[in-house]
Amino acid sequence: MKFTIVTPSYNKGAYIERTIQSVLAQQHPTIELEYLVLDNFSDDGTAEILDRYAQHPHVQVHRYHDRGQADAINQGWQKGSGEIYAWLNADDVYLDQCLQQVAEYFQQHPQVMAIYGEAIYIDANDRVLKPVTNIRNYSRKQLLSHDFITQPATFLRREVVEKTGLLATEYRYVFDWDYWIRISRQYDFVRVPIVLAGYRITGDNLTTTGNKRRLQEMLQVVWRHGGLFHLFRFGLRLVRKYAARKVEIPSVAPHPTSRSPQP
Repeated sequence: MKFTIVTPSYNKGAYIERTIQSVLAQQHPTIELEYLVLDNFSDDGTAEILDRYAQHPHVQVHRYHDRGQADAINQGWQKGSGEIYAWLNADDVYLDQCLQQVAEYFQQHPQVMAIYGEAIYIDANDRVLKPVTNIRNYSRKQLLSHDFITQPATFLRREVVEKTGLLATEYRYVFDWDYWIRISRQYDFVRVPIVLAGYRITGDNLTTTGNKRRLQEMLQVVWRHGGLFHLFRFGLRLVRKYAARKVEIPSVAPHPTSRSPQP
């Protein structure tokens, strides 16, 4: 089974080699690997690391000025030719036998088009912090107000990408959630109870920064795809979350945006 894996890269020199190695470690007789790294002209030593892998038979390194992470992933996917598509951020990792287990699942379940697995949080030194605990069984209704899909452990058949289209480049923080919802108009996800990836928490990645803009984008996604009812559900969950932490909710409002047609 052929995999197209894309890593968008910008100034992740401290981690990207471990990311690359985790992908290349997936090689197996049953796996055909097509790995593309899209680098936005990093200036922190990343370029030197990428040069060491540029001649690897399973690695393609492309450098160009992208319009953000989603744009880089789109560029990589458009160059790809795999049966299964995914992206892995430049500070995350695949765990041992990740792709082999994914391939086996897709082969055993030909009707399944999109899957997501379990993940663990890791720190800057690859130490396991804790499991990712907010993962739920798939429900489109729940997805409209809560992103419970683990991005680095998500894999899509090529048909899903072709029919859904590319990632929305207007989002910086929540383009993955927006994409899952768009996919859900035509396909159901399946949760696979296997730990597939390590989600790195360092304090300077997109997962842990930009709270106000992130929240604004989340509100836009909920309003665009779910409308007022799901916006209320999202707000209620947000209030409970912040109340439990005893911190103030950032004051934001969604930009005016038209809602996409509902299926």
